[in-house]
Amino acid sequence: MPTSVDHAITRVECGAATRERLLDAAEELFAAKGFVGASIRDITTAAECNLAAVNYHFGGKSDLYREVFRRRLAVLREQRVGAMRRFLAKGRTSPALEAVLHEFARVFLEPLVEKGLGRVLIELWAREMLDPHLPPGTFELEIVGPVQQVLAEAIEAAIPTIPPATARLCAVSIVSQLAQVVQRARWAELTGTPESGASRLDATVRHIVRFSAGGVRACSTGAR
Repeated sequence: MPTSVDHAITRVECGAATRERLLDAAEELFAAKGFVGASIRDITTAAECNLAAVNYHFGGKSDLYREVFRRRLAVLREQRVGAMRRFLAKGRTSPALEAVLHEFARVFLEPLVEKGLGRVLIELWAREMLDPHLPPGTFELEIVGPVQQVLAEAIEAAIPTIPPATARLCAVSIVSQLAQVVQRARWAELTGTPESGASRLDATVRHIVRFSAGGVRACSTGAR
C-alpha cells in the first residue's frame, strides 16, 4: 500500500517533470515565434499542462523566458569551459598556441553548428537580439565572460610572457570571429548557399587559427 512518503515523492517527481516540459515547450516556441508571439496558452498546450503551471513553477512568462536561456546557456558554458579546462590539464608543458586555438574553435562551434539544440539556441539568440526581453548583461554573465576568460587563460598558458590584459583582448577578438562564423553558417543553411558545407567551415576555422595565432604573437611582442 502506498504511504504518505510515496505520495510526496510522486508529487515532487510530477512537479519536476511538468517544469521540464514547460521549459522544453517554451524553448521551441520562443525560438520559433519570439517572446511576444509565443503565448502562455501555446506553451502550456504544448507542455500538456494547465495555464496556472507557468505561474506556479516560474512566476510568470518573463521568468520562464529567462529560465529557458539560463538553462541552455549554462549547458553551453560548461561544455566550452569544461572542454578547455580538460585540454589544458592534459599537458605539463605550455601547449602550442595553434593547438589551443584549434581546440577552442572546435568546442566553440561544435554545439552550435549541430542540428537540434544548436539551431534552437541560435534562433533564440537571434530573436533576443532583435527584441530584447532578458535583463541587461545576461549573455555577458552567463556565457560570454566565462568563455572569454578560459580562452585568455589558455592563451597565457601557451605564451606565458603575454600580459593578462592583452590575452583578454585577444580572446575577445577570437570569440568575435567565431561568432561571425556561426551566424554565416546559419544564414548559408537557410539560403542553401555553397558556404554551408562542412569543408568550407573547416577551411574557415583553419584560417582563423592561423590568422589569430599570428595576431596573438604580434600583440604579445608589441606589449612588452
